[in-house]
Amino acid sequence: MAKSPLLGNRLRRLRKERKLTQVELADRLGISASYLNLLEHNRRSITVPLLLHLSKILKVDPHVFSPQEEGHLIGEMTDALKDPLFSDHDFTDEEIAEMAADAPALSSAFKKTYDAFKTAQTDLQLLSERLSQDFLFAGSSFRLRTLVTSIMSSTEIVHDNEDLSSKDRKEFLQIALKDSEALNDTVNEMLGVVGDGSLTGKTWAPSPNEAVSDYIQAHNNYFDKIERAASEFRSSFNGLGLLSTHVMTDYLLEKHGIEVEFASRDSHNTEATLYDEKNHSLVLSKSLPQSSVKFHLALLLGQLTFADLFQELVEAPELPTEAAKQKGIAALANYFAGAFLFPYEMFFQSAEDLHYDIELLQQQFDASFEQICHRLTTLMRPGSSGVPFHLIRSDIAGNISKRFSTSGLRIPRYGNSCPRWVLHAAFLTPGTLCPQISEMPDGQRFFSIARTVTKPSLGYAQPKRQYAISIGCDIAEAHRLIYADGLNLTAPKTVMPVGITCRLCERSNCAQRAAPPPQQPRQTTSQKRNISPGIGDL
Repeated sequence: MAKSPLLGNRLRRLRKERKLTQVELADRLGISASYLNLLEHNRRSITVPLLLHLSKILKVDPHVFSPQEEGHLIGEMTDALKDPLFSDHDFTDEEIAEMAADAPALSSAFKKTYDAFKTAQTDLQLLSERLSQDFLFAGSSFRLRTLVTSIMSSTEIVHDNEDLSSKDRKEFLQIALKDSEALNDTVNEMLGVVGDGSLTGKTWAPSPNEAVSDYIQAHNNYFDKIERAASEFRSSFNGLGLLSTHVMTDYLLEKHGIEVEFASRDSHNTEATLYDEKNHSLVLSKSLPQSSVKFHLALLLGQLTFADLFQELVEAPELPTEAAKQKGIAALANYFAGAFLFPYEMFFQSAEDLHYDIELLQQQFDASFEQICHRLTTLMRPGSSGVPFHLIRSDIAGNISKRFSTSGLRIPRYGNSCPRWVLHAAFLTPGTLCPQISEMPDGQRFFSIARTVTKPSLGYAQPKRQYAISIGCDIAEAHRLIYADGLNLTAPKTVMPVGITCRLCERSNCAQRAAPPPQQPRQTTSQKRNISPGIGDL
């Protein structure tokens, strides 16, 4: 087993929690205390037999030593600690990894604090832009300046003219009082539009989308209760055979009295699927392909049949608000639809037999490219797990709308990803599958593929929605994928040097850099200076 900066730290923490000395644990393992010390300080690899022996002695599941969860936490902490806010400190990767392993609760609290800071920073920027551009605020600002000028003029006249008659003095004071009241009303109006008074006293919580991403990552994108429920529910249809739309629409009508219809352009000129609970009808857009129709039907079946299960599962610390819980329920319903249409055992075996050929899996399961990629990331059942994948979906502007990683790839939480990722290159060749072997600054390599997908639309006049979807794994797992056939994975001819995001990447010679690299040690006078154009020049 390869060395990991996480395993030794976690071993030391588990030993201390059980109040065992190094000598005591070493005796029970049958190794020397000095060798155990090397293991705890990540200077020796923990072999599989030793890991299994440790799990029995410490009475923990072997998966406790999986680096995925802490790796995700380390990635987000590194992202935060490389912020210019902490430019006075140069935290090493080892220090960050040790903190995540030794104090996971403290690390999570720090991450939550930084999330709140970034949210406040974003809100302030948006508010600043609105104040400078919104016509309402522009008008209010003009009124503010006018009223302040009038008040100052009136009070100056009263102050500077001692021989002013009492009648005139009273008139100027009345003008100042009237303008002061108008000034107060204008300020209250502006504050009311900004936040309706709700900005004070608010407790911070992550956005619903971020909370759901954290929730899915914390569960490794595998929900055994939903898998079991989907399998049992599917057996009431036709076992492991492919489900047709007719079977599902008939079930909805017979069991729930819901009629399914395809909309006409005149009555339903939208790409959305609408469920009318009051009238017991489901209206599907006629632009949907067959794979999407089946998925929407399976989605509604899950929502109607397993609402209590979804509600039970979203009672989790990662989903602190009602909005996050509702987003979580929607995500679990989508997970159910995939588990229902693509049964775990059947899909896992097919993926292994076909060497994860997505196109062949599409044909076998009558599914879309994105549906197959999603299902591949959920194959994490202990004892029959698939390739640990990462999955990213981005729009053409670089906004990441879906992210998940069990491969070890760190996907940025704040800002855009590295422009050299194959995810972005896929937009240059729409519809064509693009492979890439990439190498991080620390030497870790990944194998990824990416392809664009176009969402259905109602015709030429409707704007098309295009996304790039990338799925990949650690280079050590790439031999299991058909896309790596014929490649020399140990010594590839072409490797793309990449980073996570420009702010965290130390590759100072990258021509696509869009932000300064992390703080570097100060150069001496004898070192050469880079006099190439700066960011944004030329």
